[in-house]
Amino acid sequence: MKQGSFMSEKTAKIFVAGHRGLVGSAIVRKLQESGFTNLLLRTHSELDLTNQSDVESFFSTEKPAYVILAAAKVGGIHANNTYPADFIAVNLQIQTNVIHSAYTHGVKKLLFLGSSCIYPKFAPQPIPESALLTGPLEPTNEWYAIAKIAGIKMCQGYRIQHQWDAISGMPTNLYGPNDNFHPENSHVLPVDLSLR
Repeated sequence: MKQGSFMSEKTAKIFVAGHRGLVGSAIVRKLQESGFTNLLLRTHSELDLTNQSDVESFFSTEKPAYVILAAAKVGGIHANNTYPADFIAVNLQIQTNVIHSAYTHGVKKLLFLGSSCIYPKFAPQPIPESALLTGPLEPTNEWYAIAKIAGIKMCQGYRIQHQWDAISGMPTNLYGPNDNFHPENSHVLPVDLSLR
């Protein structure tokens, strides 16, 4: 993590949405190792990020200074092909609710985590950031990718219109603790490792 004002605010309230998933749990571990002491962590049963009024109430009550949006409905090829409406709708709901509530409640900075699947199927390798929206997406996860692209564009829109510090980061393909190892709905690498 880059040194700067954020890194010096060890007691600032930081909401990590999706703290039990693969990326979110790694972020929480890193923040804790770095001495952050005021992490706001909510399970899905404690806070349904697809429910606009619940998210609004959370931000109104807790007033986090920073938000890391790692929460998402994720899955592999089978899950994306079987539940395309869920992948686009749930992710758009989570992103819209969290990003808008963070803005309206004065969050200093928001980090939205996208995915490498946002880039075209035949993007040049290594993929330059400028490849976004230059060609067709991989059809097996286009629903998820379109939702993630919308989240990136939301952050850009809030930056342009409101000069709000909302940024996006694209983790590459990952696996590790707290990944989804479901034999039908996970990505290839985690399920392959779980079968060994």
